[in-house]
Amino acid sequence: MVTGFGEETATGWHPLLNGTHELARAIADPAHDGPAWREHVASQLRGLRGAFDEHMQATEGPAGHYAALVDNSPRLASGVDGLVREHAAVLDRIRALQEHVDADRPGTDEIRAWARLLVHELFAHRQRGADLVLEAYQTDIGGSD
Repeated sequence: MVTGFGEETATGWHPLLNGTHELARAIADPAHDGPAWREHVASQLRGLRGAFDEHMQATEGPAGHYAALVDNSPRLASGVDGLVREHAAVLDRIRALQEHVDADRPGTDEIRAWARLLVHELFAHRQRGADLVLEAYQTDIGGSD
């Protein structure tokens, strides 16, 4: 039986989910005061980066939740490998966005567009992970559609 996936906190998702929502709220705020808006977005990105680092630590490596998932359901190894690759891509996107916000470039519209892509990417990653866990549980307990 697959264990350790009963709650989002088990895979570091609760803080990451909150951080993702906070970034989405920050970019939706009016940007009439450009420097203050940028600092708020930068602050939310730093928090999101920390939460994403925690998520990676909880899920990757031999003691991570992904290893437990593959140990219990080896057929999911390819999907887990995909999630790990996504970690690198998301981390690169967070870093690049943080650099642009900190360097005071580009404009607000571009930052919002890039941040929306990041938010979408994080929600899609979460869904793919949840789908893998569901697949493991369904097969493990004999469920089907």
